[in-house]
Amino acid sequence: MMGTFFGILLASGAAAQGTQTASAPPRAPAPSTAPATAPAYRIGRGDVLAIAVLGQDGLGGEFQVDGEGMLAFPFVGRVKADQYSTVELEKKLTSLLSDGYLKRPQVAVAVKEYRSQRVFVSGEVQNPGAYGLRPDHSLIGLLQQVGPLTANVGHEVVVIRPPTGAAAAPAGDDPPSPAGATAYPGQVPGAEILHANLRELRSGYPDRDIQLRPGDTVYLPRAAQVYVTGHVARPGAFRYEEGLTVFQLLALAGGATDRGAEKRARIARVQDGKKQDIRARPADPVLPEDVLHVPERFF
Repeated sequence: MMGTFFGILLASGAAAQGTQTASAPPRAPAPSTAPATAPAYRIGRGDVLAIAVLGQDGLGGEFQVDGEGMLAFPFVGRVKADQYSTVELEKKLTSLLSDGYLKRPQVAVAVKEYRSQRVFVSGEVQNPGAYGLRPDHSLIGLLQQVGPLTANVGHEVVVIRPPTGAAAAPAGDDPPSPAGATAYPGQVPGAEILHANLRELRSGYPDRDIQLRPGDTVYLPRAAQVYVTGHVARPGAFRYEEGLTVFQLLALAGGATDRGAEKRARIARVQDGKKQDIRARPADPVLPEDVLHVPERFF
C-alpha cells in the first residue's frame, strides 16, 4: 500500500514541477524551438506538503510549512522548505535522511494545498474568499476550482491587479461607482483592470485565459440589464447577454405593438460619462444599461 501511495505521490510531484524527479540523473537541456515550460512552483509559507518515504510508513504524511518557512520532519527536525521546488526539497530530505538514518532513502514531495500564494474571489460566486494560486496560474483553472456561480452572474470576469508592492483593497459585494468610472472590489489606485468573457473561459479557449498573479482579485459581476420602453408588448428590464442585438432585444420585449414605430426606435446610451442618442438598427449590438425606446407610429 505504501509503495502504491509513494508511486502516485512521486508521479504527481513530477507532473507539478514539469521536470525530472530526484531519482533521475541530471541532463543538459537539448536545443529546442518548443516554448519554454513554466518555472517550477516554489513552496511558500503556509503550504501543506504531502511527503512519503518509500518503505517507511511512519515517516510519511502531511506537513505544513510554518511562518518561518520551516517544516518539522521526523528524525531530521526542522527543515527549511520556503522557496524550494518539490524536487529540490526531495533531494534535501534524501540527503538528510541518508546522513546516519536510512540507507538509500527515496523521498517524494507534492504540494497538497497552495496557501502561500493567494488570489481573492468575490461577486456572483457561491464560495467567495481566498484561493491558493496553483502552478499554472490559470484563470480557467481557478474558475473550475471555485465551483458553482450564482444564477445572477453576468457575461464577464474582471481581474483587478494591484500595482507592484500594493495590497488589494477589501473586497465588497457592491463596489461603489464614481461618476464616469467603475470601481471594483480589490481595486486600489494604479490597479490594472483585465476583462475576460465568461462564456469563452467556460468553453476552455486557451487564448482567452489570463495568467493570474498573487494578490489578484477575481470579480464576477452581477448580470447587467438593458431596458425597453415605449410601444412594445412587454416593456421593462432584461438580462444583458454578450452579443445581444436590437432585433433580439425587441423579440424579448414581444415586438412592437400596432402603434409602435419599430423603424424609428432609438437607443439612449451613457458612455464615458456622456449621453448618446443613437438610431437603432436591427443588427446593431446592444450594450449594458442601454435603453431602447420604440416611439408611437405616425398615422
